[in-house]
Amino acid sequence: MSPRLLRVCNALGSTWNYQAALRTQENIASLVGHQGVPDTLLLLQHQPIYTVGKRGTEADFKVSKEELHGAEVETVPRGGETTFHGPGQLVCYPIVNLRRLKLGARAYVEGLEDTVIATLGQYGVEARGRVPGRTGVWVRERKIAAIGVQITHGVTRHGAALNVSTDLSYFDSIVPCGISDKEVTSLRRELQEGAPEIQEVADVFVKQFMQQLSFTSCEYTERDKLEE
Repeated sequence: MSPRLLRVCNALGSTWNYQAALRTQENIASLVGHQGVPDTLLLLQHQPIYTVGKRGTEADFKVSKEELHGAEVETVPRGGETTFHGPGQLVCYPIVNLRRLKLGARAYVEGLEDTVIATLGQYGVEARGRVPGRTGVWVRERKIAAIGVQITHGVTRHGAALNVSTDLSYFDSIVPCGISDKEVTSLRRELQEGAPEIQEVADVFVKQFMQQLSFTSCEYTERDKLEE
């Protein structure tokens, strides 16, 4: 196997504005796609926001936008329906060149699911993906991670959002990911007092992501150097 380098930016120290994260992804994608920049994994937490994917509609909201406790609403070009992002949620944006990795779209999405499943398994939480009629990753009948990707010219954007210590009450205002009869959960809810901190979960996610997509090494970079 030829060497595969993954560049990682752990930017969990502060919460990101959603539009700023979109712009960063687009800029990195143009570099990864055309200028030989290594495949990149961006890890962050968002300021409270509801995002509406390609299959999302206004009907996904149970309350008016004035009743969303200050959270923003953004329509985005990823797959999937409506979900919530906010502090305590590990948002993972891989910006990778699938042609370079020789991966198809389905294999890539399954790799993302398996990364989340393996990460949760490190904490003794048994999860599953590829559930018929549902997206994301599930712990029994409770959804713990959302997955929605965009692929343009073979380069990925968006990714996975894993609830670590998220305030789950935000999900009460929506039909999360178009599924009205199921609950949302988090690692903290599943493990109670034994739940890990988000930085620790991020480290485990990086290791599992590298294994799933066959990266052989990684290098960490600072946020202000991402677009160089």
